[in-house]
Amino acid sequence: MTTSLINFSVIRPQNEKPQEEILRWLAKAHTKAEDLKQKRSPSSEDSLQFQKSIQEHLFSLGLGENKIQKRAVQALNYLDLDRDWTQAEGMNFKERSHYFDLEASKALEDFYKEESVPPSHLIHVSCTGYVAPSAAQKLVSKRNFGSQTGVTHAYHMGCYASIPAIRIAKGFLKDSLELNNQVDIVHTELCSLHINPLLHEPEQLVVQTLFADGFIKYSVVPGNNSFTKNSSLDLLSLHEEIIEGSTLTMSWICEDWGMKMTLAKDIPSILASHITKFLHTLIKKSGLDPDTTLGNALYAIHPGGPKVIQKIARLLTLSEEQISHSKEVLSNLGNMSSATLPHIWEKIVNDPSVPAKSLIISLAFGPGLTICGALFKKGEL
Repeated sequence: MTTSLINFSVIRPQNEKPQEEILRWLAKAHTKAEDLKQKRSPSSEDSLQFQKSIQEHLFSLGLGENKIQKRAVQALNYLDLDRDWTQAEGMNFKERSHYFDLEASKALEDFYKEESVPPSHLIHVSCTGYVAPSAAQKLVSKRNFGSQTGVTHAYHMGCYASIPAIRIAKGFLKDSLELNNQVDIVHTELCSLHINPLLHEPEQLVVQTLFADGFIKYSVVPGNNSFTKNSSLDLLSLHEEIIEGSTLTMSWICEDWGMKMTLAKDIPSILASHITKFLHTLIKKSGLDPDTTLGNALYAIHPGGPKVIQKIARLLTLSEEQISHSKEVLSNLGNMSSATLPHIWEKIVNDPSVPAKSLIISLAFGPGLTICGALFKKGEL
């Protein structure tokens, strides 16, 4: 059974700002946190020097021609500079979870207005907040979808979660005999919610220069369904691997204050050393020739950071055109965790310069160290 992705819908978070403005705000937040911790005056020489140093470091990591130019942070008003960053009150996991629940619920309600047709199943994807009943379950209850729509949660997989979500959706489609069967996938990622400006280590500054927030919804339907008269991405194959001996390179761990990410410097090199063999397996599953496909396909690469795209592009000798959509999303939206790859798909499927029958190789990465891939063909109108 052919499976297609259609009907991409994006909600942009409320605080969309230039990267430089966000980094200046972060420098102030780090300084405020350290001032409170050290019990020093904001006008002291130590405070002024600290802010200058941390801002220079953030700028060196986060600004540049091939880096993020702007991104959106839904939680910027929540993480305001008047809070006492050294105290658990107002900064603990409980309050962050409550904020996530409110914002994820708003996004789900915006995606599904009163007149919306219920899907046969709704898969809610996130790695930045967990509350039960979830925003998806509350939406189904509020819209009275409960007798028609099942809910599944694809949580805590990180940046690669969209591909397992498609695999889950594909299983639901196969299991159902309904003619107009439609599985919806909704991503609600609030990475900015887990900023902790008491963490000044270079690794944490890298994380804070990269991640952003994003909300996106799309549908997975049978390829012969009448829905696919719209622009679509037709799924040809899926593949997933965990790289042996790499579990310590990336983590996403619940702390008392929120969620903390760790990233090893050598992740781009580790991925590059495994990607060619991985891609051959992915393409062979579709029945296509790997060598021909690798050179001719477009690439939707999850931009964990600029170096990930650059390493893979150099390894596979890809042209700028082949990676342009990935670079565009990184530049204008940042790394939105699991929501990033679907935003790249949305750009491709709605780009009239990408002709029907174009092949799209999609790659994403996350804790494990996990590599996930999907091979699509752009559908014909």
